[in-house]
Amino acid sequence: MPNTKFSFIRCRILDKCFRNPVKQYQIQDLIDACEEELNMSISRRTIYNDIDFMKSLDGWEAPIDTIKDGNRRYYHYTDPNFSIDKMPLSEAQLKQIQGAVNLLNSFEGLPQFDGLEDSLAKIGLTAINTEAKPCFGLDHNEYVGGLTYLTPLFNAIQYNSVLNMGYKPFDEEALDLVFHPQYLKQYNNRWYIFGVEQNHQDQIWNLALDRIESLSTTKDYPYIKLEVDWNDYFDDIIGVTNLDNAPVEKIHFLVHGKTAHYLYTKPLHGSQHSKWIDENTLDVTLNVKINFELTRTLLSYAPFITILSPQSLVDSHKESLLKALEQYK
Repeated sequence: MPNTKFSFIRCRILDKCFRNPVKQYQIQDLIDACEEELNMSISRRTIYNDIDFMKSLDGWEAPIDTIKDGNRRYYHYTDPNFSIDKMPLSEAQLKQIQGAVNLLNSFEGLPQFDGLEDSLAKIGLTAINTEAKPCFGLDHNEYVGGLTYLTPLFNAIQYNSVLNMGYKPFDEEALDLVFHPQYLKQYNNRWYIFGVEQNHQDQIWNLALDRIESLSTTKDYPYIKLEVDWNDYFDDIIGVTNLDNAPVEKIHFLVHGKTAHYLYTKPLHGSQHSKWIDENTLDVTLNVKINFELTRTLLSYAPFITILSPQSLVDSHKESLLKALEQYK
């Protein structure tokens, strides 16, 4: 299938057009139908590729043909009873699903995959290759605390449920919260839930799942849904801590030795700009907010970096290094 997440949706839209007994569709009509339903721009080549796939053995062998009317060409099914919804999956499609299921099974414990094999069996997709040779590993820690809360939190987000939550911060007294969950995110093998607390509705809270002590739904409060673009929310930070009033700053440092080559090929952030001063020294800038995760990340490379600016970050970094040296006196 054409390699985009909207490809199957487009094929279903095209299928509906080809089955329409009243309206005739030229290529531009097909483009317009897909663009209207998906609310995005689609090229003529994309639609041609979708049609070719639908007609292929890897697709549905759809009986798509054209009717010529002067200079116009209309697309339709030669069999008015045909629909891709009525067709069994091809061998290639089954192999794609097998590979996807094997991949998803590697994320043991994640809520959206609970009961996946049972669900597939109910719709007749039982040909899952359980004898496939293991060929990849994922950095998923099934022993980290709080994973039992993933499913109820996931469901609460999906169904706009408000939660009574018992939460124990690392160095504070336990809290009883009324929480409106919005978004789950994993960082550094730890899961976090983002949302709104009933008594602090002007702030976005992020809570570590391994600090949750109890969780239950409540109907005592209407659900507060945030209009937040979560991709934008994380765009200016490393990790999960987004301080409301913190400015985005230019972080400038030098990286030395083999670590320079490592960070050149594996940037710390999407804003990273790098240039070589010599073969073993990399000049790096980031445009991010200074938060706990940034300082912790820079400390992890402490023997191999020199922070140049801003001065506040230089000072806090030096202070952390001096405290570390104190442990060896």
